[in-house]
Amino acid sequence: MRTEIFFPYLASILFSAITAFVYRKHLGSRNLSIMLPYLILVFIQESILGIASLLEYYTSNAIVYNIYRPVTVMIFAFIYYHIPIMKPLRKVILWITAFYFVVIVVNYLFVESIFTTSSYLVLARGFVITMYGILFLMRYFHLDNREEEKYWHPLIWITTGIVIFYPVISISTSFQKYMTSESLYGFKLYQVIPQVMSIFMYSCFSYAFYLCRRKS
Repeated sequence: MRTEIFFPYLASILFSAITAFVYRKHLGSRNLSIMLPYLILVFIQESILGIASLLEYYTSNAIVYNIYRPVTVMIFAFIYYHIPIMKPLRKVILWITAFYFVVIVVNYLFVESIFTTSSYLVLARGFVITMYGILFLMRYFHLDNREEEKYWHPLIWITTGIVIFYPVISISTSFQKYMTSESLYGFKLYQVIPQVMSIFMYSCFSYAFYLCRRKS
């Protein structure tokens, strides 16, 4: 792991967590309070795994991410499910989430070990979370109340972050075998793409938290 990318990546998560903490009193009204403990968890996880990787203390982090990915799905399912304007689509969110977890359980029980990374499950996670975002955008752009649009505008930034981040990560995962041997300015593509896109996504989160401070 290259520290030139790792530390800015880690800093973006920390900054997002700090921003969530600073504006924590305003996050609840947009159903974003859960993002504070989530970002703290992500920061601790990535710090430990990153430092362990730099010091070569372990050979695989597959099981950690195999647990982390379903947690991420639950976090965003919780956020989008409880947004009032998503009420007509709540059953869709439940069905998508339930199907995802059935696939997870079946895969780890009968197909692959939880100690190995499955590119198919990475793609599934990206598809599910992206679908949450697309469903929200459908409802948001269907609004005809200017004040309501303004009120839910912070969620546009959360959604922008995830609907750009997860498809890019899914595509890069599909070509992981090719990118493992490719580099850009000395950086391995399979490492630099997820971390650069993560910086973008967490920056979107930070700005969304900042916007929540404004009264509707």
